[in-house]
Amino acid sequence: MRLDNDIFFINFNYNYLLFLDNFYENKTIVHIKNDIKKQIEKIRQNNNIKQIKERNIDYWLIRGWSYDDGIYKINEINNKRKKPKNNNVLTSGYWISRGFTEEYAKNKISNIQKERSEKAVNTKKLNPNYKPPLSPFIKEFWIKRGMVDNDEIEYKIKTQRKLNKEYWLNKGFNEEESIIKVQEYQKDNNNKKQAKWENNKISIEFKKQFNTKIEFYLDKGFTHKESKQLLKERQTTFTLEKCVDKYGLDKGTEIYNNRQKKWIKKMFNENTCMSTGRSNISDNFIQELILTVNDIVISDKFLYGKDEKFLYDKLEKKGKRYDFCYENKIIEFNGDFWHSNPCYCDKNDIHRVKKVKNSLIWEHDKRKINLAHEHNYKTLVIWESEYKNDKDNVIKKCKIFLNI
Repeated sequence: MRLDNDIFFINFNYNYLLFLDNFYENKTIVHIKNDIKKQIEKIRQNNNIKQIKERNIDYWLIRGWSYDDGIYKINEINNKRKKPKNNNVLTSGYWISRGFTEEYAKNKISNIQKERSEKAVNTKKLNPNYKPPLSPFIKEFWIKRGMVDNDEIEYKIKTQRKLNKEYWLNKGFNEEESIIKVQEYQKDNNNKKQAKWENNKISIEFKKQFNTKIEFYLDKGFTHKESKQLLKERQTTFTLEKCVDKYGLDKGTEIYNNRQKKWIKKMFNENTCMSTGRSNISDNFIQELILTVNDIVISDKFLYGKDEKFLYDKLEKKGKRYDFCYENKIIEFNGDFWHSNPCYCDKNDIHRVKKVKNSLIWEHDKRKINLAHEHNYKTLVIWESEYKNDKDNVIKKCKIFLNI
């Protein structure tokens, strides 16, 4: 019979399959499947359920089984499932089955775990050569019990965690139900963690546990200033400085730039909005310049925004970012306010936001340009007022500089 070998019909009654084969004699198997799927969907909608599973009587009725046979199949599935064992003092069922409340069971389990942990620590201190018992989460545990097949061992390890579908398959659930069980377990865990976090997040004692909180370092005896610096270092996990220290100037800078390209490329898309560290007018200028360049050269030859250029400053021991880089040429766009345009500012005036003299801002910008020259890049600086007053000539000037 042609329907025998199709996995879709695996739980169908054999006599019903014979009937289908004769009834749909001149129809393809796909046509038969679609007809049955429509019937299943109709039953699902009428009963207002998401899925028709093996423990639902409709599952068996639609597959040609009688009502009594369907009930028998459901009972057969339920009996195959492993019943929870209540002989372990670390399970709630152990205490609840003995008449204790669930709250008592949780506290009792917590106390037993603490006692065992303390005992293990003390044992290790008294006996440096002490080896703790093997964990069922490692291969050696199962090899010691006579298993040699790697696939069998890996499956056994997966059955130990509720986060794996294998755990639920081992309990007698089918694959679809096992996946749902894993999702429910994950959701429940997340809800518990969220509730715990909400209850404790305002507690200083709670914050002391995390090296991403300043309280962690204050608790270690550091001053507030030192703690702030240590926290900053902890949060800065990938920098140009670290790459240069590890791989050298050339290789480190290359690795950092490549990583930044990949990271920002992943983060930038039509659904995200991230600050570029530039003003709107600066972005408008760069975007207009890109459109101009795109009309003339292949777009992947230049670096901007998602692929900005970073150069390492050995003197200051940190990286410098440049607005626009094409081949060996860099264009910097300086805002009149943030870079204190010399046409409007005095060198001894104090910047309203940066709180330093304008002369120091100019020195910093000059150092940045000199750094580019040290790396064999030619540079062009465009001022905001210059661009505002004559956009066309500024773009023309940039095109001449880029030689395009």
